[in-house]
Amino acid sequence: MIMTLLGSASFLAILGVPLAVALGLAALVALSIFLPHIPTEIVAQRMISSVDKFPLVAVPLFILAGELMNSGGITARLIALSKALVGWIKGGLGLVNVATSVFFAGISGSSTADAAGIGRVLIPAMKKEGYDGDFAVAVTAASSTIGPILPPSIVMVIYAAMTNLSIGKLFLAGVVPGLLMGAVLMALVLAYATARNYPRDTWVGFPALLRTIVAALGPLGAPAIILIGVVGGYFGATEAGAIVVAYSILLGFIYRELSLKRIVKACQRTALNVGVILFAITAASIVGWTLAVGRVPQQLAMLISQYGDSQVTVLLIVISVLLVMGLFLDGLAAMVIMVPVFIPITSALGVDPIHFAMVVILCIMVGAVTPPVGILLLISCQVGDVPYREAMRMIWPFVAAMLAVVLAVTFIPSLTTWLPEALY
Repeated sequence: MIMTLLGSASFLAILGVPLAVALGLAALVALSIFLPHIPTEIVAQRMISSVDKFPLVAVPLFILAGELMNSGGITARLIALSKALVGWIKGGLGLVNVATSVFFAGISGSSTADAAGIGRVLIPAMKKEGYDGDFAVAVTAASSTIGPILPPSIVMVIYAAMTNLSIGKLFLAGVVPGLLMGAVLMALVLAYATARNYPRDTWVGFPALLRTIVAALGPLGAPAIILIGVVGGYFGATEAGAIVVAYSILLGFIYRELSLKRIVKACQRTALNVGVILFAITAASIVGWTLAVGRVPQQLAMLISQYGDSQVTVLLIVISVLLVMGLFLDGLAAMVIMVPVFIPITSALGVDPIHFAMVVILCIMVGAVTPPVGILLLISCQVGDVPYREAMRMIWPFVAAMLAVVLAVTFIPSLTTWLPEALY
């Protein structure tokens, strides 16, 4: 069954069929061949039930918040703050790119919004100051993966809706890995900047730094509202999304950079992005359900048990599978397909579900920048006007740095579990 699914999906993708459509049609082919007794009406029911979940309402809200931030001058203030903080270090704009992604991650939770919004500003600026185009694109793509790791995270909302885990605990579990990812990427940028003699900005002085901090207090208030509200139990992720949208609109009007026309355009872009995400979820859920009905999880569990019965061994196998799938599949689709398969295996071995969730999310973020699919790399190349083949060569050192974080989280579960345990 697995070979039929992969073969059908690959054949349709080669023909140019959109990936989500190819996955759905491949699942129908596998069902018709191996499980012909199952009525096709069940397929439609499963597709609807996969997205008929209240927590998923938070997805369009957080995406809209990110779009409004980009349109309302908030991204520019975060970039100014990052420049004041780290722009004076060697390779300043590269470090600014990573730092801005860390700040922006606490607002939108969307990696694509990060890559498009920040990349549109910083990639041309980096090229203008003498940075290599492929390096600027690689930094943007890699740093934008921090968006779904730090809270709030759209990927975490979807994962929680699939598994009934606490969204608040997932949000807290991503804090340390997200900051660790930012620190590792900054170290790599600094190493390249030293080797290639990239420029630095002039130190602005403490008075100017204080002014930029004050100017950015409004945007920085959004993640504080979300964490305090969700972790404190005052409201859920969906309500948090609505609050951040209202907060973004308020800030945009206060800064006088947001108009009704820009709000409408932000809503249009959000609708397109949400349509793509939800359709990918429905198609991937059919694939996952087909595998479950065909008892593939049980067969996979038996196969994995032959190679190891320890938590670390199984997690390394999970990482390997997700990384390989990330080369060819959208990370969200891979997560929806494989998480229901892996959870029974990891649960039987006593793997902490929050720890496992972060391992999965980190892996699919690595897949988001690895060629040939690498959606974040594609977006960064598009907004930065850099050929994809050039960026493909430059991204691999950043992939290696991200994999180091994945392995650190895998071998040190407390990186993800101590904060949720301390605050819950």
